[in-house]
Amino acid sequence: MKSYVLIFIVIFLFVNIGNTYSQNDDTNNDQEFVLFASFGIQFPEYSVLNDRLIENGYSKFGQINYSTSGGFYLCYPKSKLSILGNVSGFSQTITDQNISTSFKSTGIGVSLGYTFFSNKKLQLIPYLGTEFSWLNLNIINDVSPNSTFINYLSGTTNQYEMSATNLLANIGIVSKKSFFIDEKSFNKLVIGIRTGYSTPVLKTIWTVSETELNDGPIINTGGFYAGIIIGLEL
Repeated sequence: MKSYVLIFIVIFLFVNIGNTYSQNDDTNNDQEFVLFASFGIQFPEYSVLNDRLIENGYSKFGQINYSTSGGFYLCYPKSKLSILGNVSGFSQTITDQNISTSFKSTGIGVSLGYTFFSNKKLQLIPYLGTEFSWLNLNIINDVSPNSTFINYLSGTTNQYEMSATNLLANIGIVSKKSFFIDEKSFNKLVIGIRTGYSTPVLKTIWTVSETELNDGPIINTGGFYAGIIIGLEL
């Protein structure tokens, strides 16, 4: 709950900072609002989690993950400040000896950026922000295709489900280029690249059915990331 409150406070502060610095008499510099989707790779750091899984006879996860995300950029040309918000996710499943080990990781973040370079086509925006992340870990014994409902309930199938949450600090840079697709409405196609690194600022909290587990492995669900951006400037 504390992490959710902190995220909302950061979003509120960033939006107010942007609005404060954008209040000026320059009517030629309108706000720029971009909706985007991003596709890329992410390298989370969960070596300690892998060690715990191997110690208990389960498969370890690979380091490379294919991620997808979506969000927005709100740019204030006069102050050169930008507010960046995004929701991202990636998942992985490993099956070995009839046991499936999988996770799904989701992050919601907001950042404050500064337009380091800008012309009519290209922008470079370094940014710094925070992200709340949670990871759902599942370990399931595969069920036979011929199993019945009663056999499943009375059998010895084991299933473990745990969740890990954390608050991350996020630093990165966006490079994007705009192309007119409709000069009458001034809509623009935006293509770019986004890269950065996220690291935990709090202890990883592991829970099962809202009950906290002690001595859980420390993981970084962020790590290095890079991706291609495709968006629309409205």
